[in-house]
Amino acid sequence: MEAVHALVAGLTQAAAFFWDSLFGLIFGFLISAIVQVMLTPATLERYLGPGIKGLLYAAGFGIISSACSYGAAAAARGFYRNGADARSVFAFLISSTNMNVAILILFWSLLGWKFAFAEFFGGVMIIGVVTLGLSLCFRGGTLERLQRSYVQAAAPEHDVGCEHHDHAAHAVRRDWNAVAATALADVRMLRTELIVGYLIAGFAAALVPPGWLAAVLHAVGAVPFVGYLLLLATGLLIAIATFVCSMGNVPVARFLANAGIPLGANTTFIYGDLLILPLIAIYRKSFPPQITTAFIALFAIGAMLAGAVMEKLIGSTLGGVAMGSMAMNDRFTLISNIIAIAAVLVVAIASRRAALMFR
Repeated sequence: MEAVHALVAGLTQAAAFFWDSLFGLIFGFLISAIVQVMLTPATLERYLGPGIKGLLYAAGFGIISSACSYGAAAAARGFYRNGADARSVFAFLISSTNMNVAILILFWSLLGWKFAFAEFFGGVMIIGVVTLGLSLCFRGGTLERLQRSYVQAAAPEHDVGCEHHDHAAHAVRRDWNAVAATALADVRMLRTELIVGYLIAGFAAALVPPGWLAAVLHAVGAVPFVGYLLLLATGLLIAIATFVCSMGNVPVARFLANAGIPLGANTTFIYGDLLILPLIAIYRKSFPPQITTAFIALFAIGAMLAGAVMEKLIGSTLGGVAMGSMAMNDRFTLISNIIAIAAVLVVAIASRRAALMFR
């Protein structure tokens, strides 16, 4: 009976995580499909190219778009395939999960201003570390050469999304048909990673007592001399093993904050949702191996540095954890999911009408 209860608890928690992040997934895949079908490579190169301008556009778009790491990864894949600079793509990925308006409001209301501050400005720091690191690791146009060769090798897989560029005279409704087909193709390609990710997170949340996590972090932090550095690293490692999505980490972050975990270690734990294993599998399908490896290493360094700096800046300032009502989070999720499902229905209807028109 205990095994059955554990199975039911894990599946129930996985379903809850899926529901919490559904709107982010939907908008992430829709954004990715729209980019692949309706925006030309020249457009993305102009707005999401190298340099400060590209980084600002990418970060700004991330702030107002998907707050789900899976959805953001799907959108980032579409950007990169259509010619956006790798540094700008990763700036979008980081900002959409750490600096996004929805996630900032959620953290402020449920955990207090410190967490919202650390999420936003920690995200800025991580973007800086990743951008600078990629520029130093790949010099002399290496990023561009890797991108061209990688996109050319993946061209057959990308044919559906490129249909718009081969038939520019088609009506907009025809484009919506291609958007639906591209989104479905992306979901099919990434569905294994998504399912595995939600199941791992669900069973981890259901079966690993939160008190165990707090005890581990407290024990690590008590190590003489290097305790705090190890604490930051351990927070990141636990995130890799347990996180499902930016929107799904709030309950654990609340518990750890109330258990007395330092702000820096908790925020490093929160940043780490971009390094969970299913997402790394998605990165491997989306970027050249050299760039994927560099991003993972640079992001880990940036997350630990941001956590340490946030602890130093605001860890001991006034204002503790704000135990806001989770009911507000539930209402926000419900409304967001209704809007996202409505968006899917609109695209499906437009796609169906386009298919009938072009028979």
